[in-house]
Amino acid sequence: MSGQNAEQEKLNKLLDENKRLQAQFATTAKQVRELNEFIQIMLNMSPFGTCIIQGDRIIFTNKTFAEVFGTTPGQIRKRSLWNMIFEEDLDLVKKNMNDILQGENPSFFIFRVTAGEDKIKWILGALALIHMNEKQAVLGNFVDLTEGRVMQFAFTDPLTGLSNRKLLMDRLEQAIVSAKRRNDQVAVLFMDLDDFKKVNDTYGHKTGDQLLIEIADRLREVVRRENDTIARIGGDEFFILLTGISHESQIETVIDHLFESFAEPLPVGESSLKLKVNLSVGVAVYPLHGMDPDALIRNADSAMYRAKKIDKNRFCFYDPERMSCEKDNRKKARSS
Repeated sequence: MSGQNAEQEKLNKLLDENKRLQAQFATTAKQVRELNEFIQIMLNMSPFGTCIIQGDRIIFTNKTFAEVFGTTPGQIRKRSLWNMIFEEDLDLVKKNMNDILQGENPSFFIFRVTAGEDKIKWILGALALIHMNEKQAVLGNFVDLTEGRVMQFAFTDPLTGLSNRKLLMDRLEQAIVSAKRRNDQVAVLFMDLDDFKKVNDTYGHKTGDQLLIEIADRLREVVRRENDTIARIGGDEFFILLTGISHESQIETVIDHLFESFAEPLPVGESSLKLKVNLSVGVAVYPLHGMDPDALIRNADSAMYRAKKIDKNRFCFYDPERMSCEKDNRKKARSS
């Protein structure tokens, strides 16, 4: 009898433990459901577009990500990932994804997507490596820069509305990636105003700012292609990024228009004041003069200072041994 009692006691303990585990499992399952509901609500309320990519497939998106493309999460998961990215930026996005999959630290990058009816949107993205079902996956967070004031504050010069250095460097990196794939060239023009300090000293900083705004407007008239970029990086220094270059003559044509645009004095503000603007321009070309953004910027800067030392209204192509410089009158006079 004592043996039966002992066995019954063991059975009762097992039954009690089973009930306890069932209750604990139910509580845990409830907490997991609530956490999943919370995460789902948070993702759908988030202003950031979020997706999970595994292989070439998008396996999860939140509402904000789908809205970038004017569709729903269910519909967007049926689309090809690569077909949604603007062709010129495809290699850049693939490079960033491969870097993440190989263990590189996350970093922000800017690219474009196609959102139907040939509409193009600028996107700020960041990727991170995660694991799902014991396989690698990529978690992406994205911000649509096309509308709103995010782009204005973070990536444009507040005075002129031109791109700032951050956006210039991002677009230059994109342009280099695209140029590698297409086997063409990218040109960086570093433009500095001659004697701009005298304008501020003589007429005041307000007049100087008005002149910079007018200069920015003239640059927009010269550089009109969507894939090219004009940037002000501070003071009186401007950059022009030209993409899809196959011949040096294309660069010289833009420089011709540049000097022609500033041949006459510019009106400043609402006054009758007009000021003559003289330029010094340095040119560096990928891949001839550098293989990365920093090298191209540095060498364009060096070429610009070479032009400035020779005379006003000059431009120079970078050359580590001999820089060729030409007058804006296009006489092809060369200096060593």
